[in-house]
Amino acid sequence: MERRSLSLPPLAIILSALFVNGMAGGFVWPYFPVFLSQSGLSKSSIGLVLGISNILVFLVRLPLGRWLDHGHGRRFDLPLTVFLLTFPALLFLLPHTRSSWALIAMVLGLQLARLPFLPLGLARLKKQADEQKKRFSPLLFVGAHHFFLGVLGLLAGIIIVGIGVARTFSFLWIPVLLSMVPLMFSGTSGPPEPDILPPPPPRLLPDRKEFLVLLSFFFFHMVNAPLLPFAELYMKTHTPHADWIPWIAAIAEMFMVLSAALLSRHMTVGVARIALAGASGVLALRMALYGLSPTAAGLLGIACLDGISSGLFWMASLKWIAERSGQSNTFNQMSGYVDIMVMLSGALGTFLFGWADGREGFAAASREFLGLNILAPAFLILAGKRSWQPRLSGSPPSNPPDRSFFSGKE
Repeated sequence: MERRSLSLPPLAIILSALFVNGMAGGFVWPYFPVFLSQSGLSKSSIGLVLGISNILVFLVRLPLGRWLDHGHGRRFDLPLTVFLLTFPALLFLLPHTRSSWALIAMVLGLQLARLPFLPLGLARLKKQADEQKKRFSPLLFVGAHHFFLGVLGLLAGIIIVGIGVARTFSFLWIPVLLSMVPLMFSGTSGPPEPDILPPPPPRLLPDRKEFLVLLSFFFFHMVNAPLLPFAELYMKTHTPHADWIPWIAAIAEMFMVLSAALLSRHMTVGVARIALAGASGVLALRMALYGLSPTAAGLLGIACLDGISSGLFWMASLKWIAERSGQSNTFNQMSGYVDIMVMLSGALGTFLFGWADGREGFAAASREFLGLNILAPAFLILAGKRSWQPRLSGSPPSNPPDRSFFSGKE
């Protein structure tokens, strides 16, 4: 008799991972700059702390991706559960943190503890598609992920304005812990069958074509990453309403879901490459509007562009991951490449933008960074169409040839 491979439905595991990450992004992450500012850190120091947090994540992400690709059996359940429980444990301690150094350590720890949830959800979605022999579509992941971020961000603003920041964070660990239950029981119900064991791990480092695509992702995110936290600080100087701060991210997340849904129906390789170039164009427009010194209401309006550019970027980048990994057992390794580039570029971007913001102000810093948006599409064109084909020669491309400029012969 064939046994079920999972103790819970796959959708419950996927949504559990995305919901916990939504709690982190909607309730916790928007207030990191505020907490650090209230403890006496300057804007440049805040940028340095947030940048260091991305560098620390860099040390963990790729090994974690390989583990998710090749880890099987109950022997991984205990360390994974400990890893997961670290996040609500740190949230429990956060309201009791007083010194600036302890708060910095708490922010760094929370950034690391948040790390496994998105890869777990994405890995489960890819595995479900493989088991059902369906074509992998990132829409559920991108849509549910950012829907949770948007709705929970709006909810965070309502709750925090009602009962205050300190009281909100004193009980936040409870719903986080409860929503993690499906992830704690997502292991296998027995030993894996010998005929479905994955092949040995492939090479660890990206090749030249992959590296050029990753550089395109790097420069996009280097410009994009610092805008949200420093826009939230800029909002803080324009309005006394604390609930407006997470609404910037919440509005962006809702528009990200809409742009991802519209793009998903036509997601060929050619469309994905055009979408990546378009994401840089929308980001440039967003920065130009920031350079006009917007009001608090204007910041909320510009957040729509944040969602559009990010939606285009993440749908297209996940398409690249799926295309490049093909049928090989490298999906989370490829995802790890992208995450590492995002982390490194986020570290550099937040440090540079924090320094420019502290020296000249938010609007001037946005104008100065505007020209960097040409780098992402430039490296994408240099990489060429072949960088989107499966990395293993035995796996055929999943899309027919496209004769458009962005997907023609290289």
